[in-house]
Amino acid sequence: MVVKLDIIQTLAVAVLVLFMGSFVKKHIKILEKLCIPDPVVGGIIFSILTLLGYSSGLCVLELDTTLQNVFMTVFFTAVGFTCDLKVLYKYGMRGIQFAIIVFLLVIFQNIIGVGYAKMFDLNPLLGLCTGSAAMTGGHGTAGSFAPMFEELYGCEGAMTVGMAAATFGLVSGGLIGGPVGNILVRKNRLEEVAAARQKERAGRAAETEQELPLSAKNMFSASNQIIISMGIGTIIFILLKMVGITFPSYVGGMLMGVVLRNISTYTGKFETPLAEIDCIGNISLTIFVSMALMSLKLWQLADLALPMIVTLATQVAFMAVFMIFIGYRILGKDYDAAVMSTGCCGFGLGAMPNGVSNMQAFTKKWGPSDIAFFVVPGVGSVIIDVVNGLLLTLFMNILV
Repeated sequence: MVVKLDIIQTLAVAVLVLFMGSFVKKHIKILEKLCIPDPVVGGIIFSILTLLGYSSGLCVLELDTTLQNVFMTVFFTAVGFTCDLKVLYKYGMRGIQFAIIVFLLVIFQNIIGVGYAKMFDLNPLLGLCTGSAAMTGGHGTAGSFAPMFEELYGCEGAMTVGMAAATFGLVSGGLIGGPVGNILVRKNRLEEVAAARQKERAGRAAETEQELPLSAKNMFSASNQIIISMGIGTIIFILLKMVGITFPSYVGGMLMGVVLRNISTYTGKFETPLAEIDCIGNISLTIFVSMALMSLKLWQLADLALPMIVTLATQVAFMAVFMIFIGYRILGKDYDAAVMSTGCCGFGLGAMPNGVSNMQAFTKKWGPSDIAFFVVPGVGSVIIDVVNGLLLTLFMNILV
């Protein structure tokens, strides 16, 4: 039996999945301790239920995930409004450090993928499909490169392998981010710093609640500014594409958010209600991640051959080890580096929203990090497709 849910029903289910994740975390304390995000918990449980329905033939669920990209764009546009150019100057070095991390991840992920492909006597291009094309790149990059591998170089099954690998990475990235961050905090004795951050956040929350409560007027203004930025952002995206520059579709809205925020800051002609914008962004993020994970087709993973399972398990293990022993040091060896490391796990194995969701769950437990929430989505969203695309092209030309 096939059950089709329309756009509104799918949205309602996504919210129920989010509540389910929150409920399960309250009763299974280990999930809270590991800082696994609510939408990841609920989304995985729901996708397992849909897998059981599919496998038994009782129910095949078809979701209308049109709003998934809308919520993703809303979130990243809201992120743009947090970008003050003065802060950019202050955190510029962190951005460079994060760019180095991305560069190294892409290279090592492809070395691992291609290495295992050759070990198991497979087409080395399939190794790229289980490398950065699916890991750091996610479904979008895997879906872009796989058809080229198939059509131009006769690499059969590249699309299936790429999509399955990206699905595996999306789940894994949401699961290992929190544990990696916890290890870093305890290994490097950052508990006192985290406690100080918690007190700082409590003080800021009290001050905000006292002086700048959320209001209907500000929420209306925040919604309008986000919508306008998204609309203009689509034009920016089209113009960039026309001149041969390809970025994720949400980057245009994020850039316009940066522009409006700084016009507001430096001219004073209008206000940007940051508290309300942040609220809208957080709501959009949780719903997006919930929809992304609940729509996973886990039965695709059942078709993975042993070589792929070994390769993907190695990718996950490498990510954890790399961030604990190398990435954390490159990022600055402090609490902010630990938070960024949790984001790198989600971002480097799945998608940017996964990384931000990891950081939200982690900072909810340990304490805030303005640097991490500025650098990871801001720098990562802009450079990832450029760096990954160039290096994948280089590997492809070396292998064929």
